[in-house]
Amino acid sequence: MGSKKLSVSNAVRKIITTHPSLLDCIKLGVVNYSSLARLIVDEVKMVGDFKEVNSNAVKMSLIRFSEMLKSRRTIDEVIRKVLAGTTIELQTDLKLITLRKEVVFSRIRDFMPIITQARFFQLTQGTKTFTMIVSDDVGREVIKFFGREFIEEVINDQSAIILISPKDIITVPGVIAYITSLLSWHGINITQVISCYVDTILVLERKDALRTYSLIEELITQLRALNK
Repeated sequence: MGSKKLSVSNAVRKIITTHPSLLDCIKLGVVNYSSLARLIVDEVKMVGDFKEVNSNAVKMSLIRFSEMLKSRRTIDEVIRKVLAGTTIELQTDLKLITLRKEVVFSRIRDFMPIITQARFFQLTQGTKTFTMIVSDDVGREVIKFFGREFIEEVINDQSAIILISPKDIITVPGVIAYITSLLSWHGINITQVISCYVDTILVLERKDALRTYSLIEELITQLRALNK
């Protein structure tokens, strides 16, 4: 049996949900639906494999979709509340070290005395490797301890922005996306994102650290003012 053909409404929804900026504009009610319909009508035609699509049909689908998105505003308010309750810290002079999994497992006990000296330490397990984010001074000891032959990659000059949020962050979807979208808009690349209970750690290049801290701090300050 062949796959079920999409309706115009489903094709429109599929397109809009892959464009976060359009979603935000629709939720805020700042979209000219006629203009947007003309903009995406060819894409709707392609996605739905339609021979012809009327832009008015696309417009009506957009309007119906916008009504459904109104309920999403409640989630956005919860996200802003979580961020308003978040505090921020900065750690600088870090190394990101990626090691083969087998060498970490075999030597972890002997390694413990080294990491207890670290000003900052995070360990993340991947499918084939472990990645450590560690303060620069101890990072040099880590490289010496394991040996270059067991290290996949070392990234120097890293910093960590640490967001300490209310416990609600565990169950509220979209909080991290809210932050990463802000940084993406400003052209800031994130090397690693680490979640640990209510802490979210964004690892990035040192040159971007102060600007990132300033952007997030300003966002939190504005949200706190709105939540008063």
